[in-house]
Amino acid sequence: MSWETPVPNWDTPAGRVLDAFLAGVHDALPEYSQPVTLFGSAAIQLCLDESFTSADVDLMVMTEGVPFRDIARGLGLGRTGTLRPTYGVQICPPQLFRTTPHYLMRARIEERHGVRLVIPHLRDVLIAKLHRFRAPDQEGLVPKDRRAFQRVRELCGGHPSEGEVLEDLILCEPELSTQPVEGANAFRLNVLALFEEVFLRKLDLEGEVLKPARDAVSEAMFQGEDVGRLLEGLRPERD
Repeated sequence: MSWETPVPNWDTPAGRVLDAFLAGVHDALPEYSQPVTLFGSAAIQLCLDESFTSADVDLMVMTEGVPFRDIARGLGLGRTGTLRPTYGVQICPPQLFRTTPHYLMRARIEERHGVRLVIPHLRDVLIAKLHRFRAPDQEGLVPKDRRAFQRVRELCGGHPSEGEVLEDLILCEPELSTQPVEGANAFRLNVLALFEEVFLRKLDLEGEVLKPARDAVSEAMFQGEDVGRLLEGLRPERD
């Protein structure tokens, strides 16, 4: 990895909201020890561009989110039915943050008001945006996701580069290969649109992503790594 996510700027809209929320979590749950993960456009605003807009501060939590929603509402930062403040905290289950499988290896860990905050690397934040649901008549990327890639590349010296995006997509091969029972694979369509709209070329998904991912596994097996045995050991026992 040749670039780093900048340190958080807490004097931003996202920073102030997040800071108030984490202080509230510490006051309400002083023994809470699990991390919370920031993702979405708020991460770009907090760490890179304070003018970059985001609808909410999206936080992924591994435990039950109801206490966090209560805390956010009590601070005037959460949703209440269909009403919500102009800018606030959105508590999300793990399923809503999907990115490269090893994102924690390059994430920034901050402690704020005694709460551990995981800030994924910006390249992982961007990859997660490609999992966005697509409307049936949608063409291309959602404009705000295209702007996110363009703005990060503008401010980070061209990162993520084509090569870096390809490296990350190779790690996501299983999700790119999956064919949903109904509808199209939105992740795959968004990836193809990304290359056309940001890198201005067509992506050979099979030749540049899927085949290299399969070849990497085959090469490991050829070199003596008993990948099959390792994978077998990870399979759950069947009755």
